[in-house]
Amino acid sequence: METIKTASFEYLMDLAKKNPEEGYTFVLDGTSYQIEDVLEISKIATDHGYIVIY
Repeated sequence: METIKTASFEYLMDLAKKNPEEGYTFVLDGTSYQIEDVLEISKIATDHGYIVIY
């Protein structure tokens, strides 16, 4: 049986923490990402198997 993971875009954006110098640190499922723009969050979540709800 496959688990379906969903998350709202707003929730995922709350997980992104602004870095002092530039960009954001985004942690999902224990994996940390350094991103330049919060719009990258949807792709990362999709790659982790999430359905993103807008």
